[in-house]
Amino acid sequence: MSNTRKIFKWGSLAVEETLPSHTRHFLESTFPVSSSFKASFPKGHPKLNELKKSKLSIQTLAKFKKITGIETFSVDPEVRARHSIGKFYSEILNARFGKVDSVVDAVLHPKTEDEVEKIVILASQQKTPIIPFGLGSSVTRALEAPKGGISMDLSLLDKIIDFNAIDSTVTVQSGISGPALESFLNEKGFTCGHFPQSFEFSTVGGWIAAKGAGQASTGYGKMEDILLAVTVVTPEGKIKSKPYPASSIGPDIFKLFLGSEGSFGVITSATLKIRKFNPENSTKGSFIFKDFISAVETMREVMQGGFGKPHFFRIQDPEETEISFHMSGLNGGKEDKFLSLIGYKSGQRSLMHVIIDGDPDYTKFVFKKIKKIAKRRGAFSTGKSPVEKWLHQRYSSAYLRDSLMDEGIRIDTIETAVTWHELHDLWFNTRKYIKSFPNTACMVHISHAYENGANLYFIFISPMQERNEISSFESFHKGLIDTIHKNGGSLSHHHGIGRLLSPWMEKEIGSVSLKVLSSLKKTFDPKGIMNPGGLLGIK
Repeated sequence: MSNTRKIFKWGSLAVEETLPSHTRHFLESTFPVSSSFKASFPKGHPKLNELKKSKLSIQTLAKFKKITGIETFSVDPEVRARHSIGKFYSEILNARFGKVDSVVDAVLHPKTEDEVEKIVILASQQKTPIIPFGLGSSVTRALEAPKGGISMDLSLLDKIIDFNAIDSTVTVQSGISGPALESFLNEKGFTCGHFPQSFEFSTVGGWIAAKGAGQASTGYGKMEDILLAVTVVTPEGKIKSKPYPASSIGPDIFKLFLGSEGSFGVITSATLKIRKFNPENSTKGSFIFKDFISAVETMREVMQGGFGKPHFFRIQDPEETEISFHMSGLNGGKEDKFLSLIGYKSGQRSLMHVIIDGDPDYTKFVFKKIKKIAKRRGAFSTGKSPVEKWLHQRYSSAYLRDSLMDEGIRIDTIETAVTWHELHDLWFNTRKYIKSFPNTACMVHISHAYENGANLYFIFISPMQERNEISSFESFHKGLIDTIHKNGGSLSHHHGIGRLLSPWMEKEIGSVSLKVLSSLKKTFDPKGIMNPGGLLGIK
């Protein structure tokens, strides 16, 4: 495997997802890419371009190395590059050509909170930037290091600190991964309930820093609903909150670190809510609707019904539904023909997935209510199978991105939150913008629902431009953000802001709110060492 593929590749280096023949046929017929471009496009560059020279002196590097030890300190170019990019499209594309520009000067792996504190103190004294790093799944350019500095890799802070079945809480170090946490909890009969697509390659600290959401957040909540307490090491000292179930002791200081993206300090531990784990009680089902609006109105009615709600609640719009049929080999099959025969037409129909967790009486009661509403809005029940097939590939599908890019196909995503009354116009106008570009597919789904609105998650696919792909993509992406914002969508629902969306922050939150964020930054980090260089709209 080439050096740069090791740097940008998703997930395990040992796993390469192969495109099935029916998927390849669909892609080649839908997104034509010249054979010459495909043959010349790199799957990775054999050699990483020379990185920017370290801004840190030998003496400064020696001081940092002394804190963690030589085994957990690195200035290796490949290690530095891998800790300086996330999974945003342009980052990956540049790395395929051996290009990683905004790179850290060194990588440290602290093993204890004490080492974190010592690193932050030294960095503050030396005015050395620090960029906290979990497992590198950011998609907002939050890991770039425009001012160099230290990448603080927290993956060795991966311990369970306390498990409390009476309080239904777990306290963990911030570097623990999703699978390690969930495995521990499942053995105790509990679940965290937080399952982002990056679950296998993300950490609790990253979930908090991005203010993330999991695929079952409709029932279990986003991180702001799961987090009870946090410990953060800032350049001005350590902040440690307490896991009260609720309190009225002024503004919640610990919540300032939700979505802070490493700008205020380093998250070292957290206390999370946990729930009983009884997967045998879950009720699963799916429905096909004749159109997207009927599915959306069903979802809205369920969320506002007052009888309970699903934990996992998802709608695929017509184009995502049809592409799913094509890529799974179902297009033209007996299921497809039957659905068309009874009025659920290709290009118009929308698929809904439902999972309810909890007490068996509750799960059956809520599903019965959902089914009644869905039927009233013209849905046809398609059983458990579509849900179970989706669950089987919900993490592995992320590997397909590298395979698609190998074929010269551009694929990326953007997500937003929107109120119910603006959802249709946002969906329609954003799709209109994306589809105005030739040979471009736009798949949209809703995967997080609330009483007053939902998220929309856009996936766009097209052939790469054979020339100027980066500048073409950047122009397209800027127009996409403008379109979403113009039509009532938030800058982000769960990916965060990073450097990618930072230029729109003042327009999103207003100048006074931006001053508040800037003031917090100066309070926690007066020398500006924590992930500097344009996060959260902070200059």
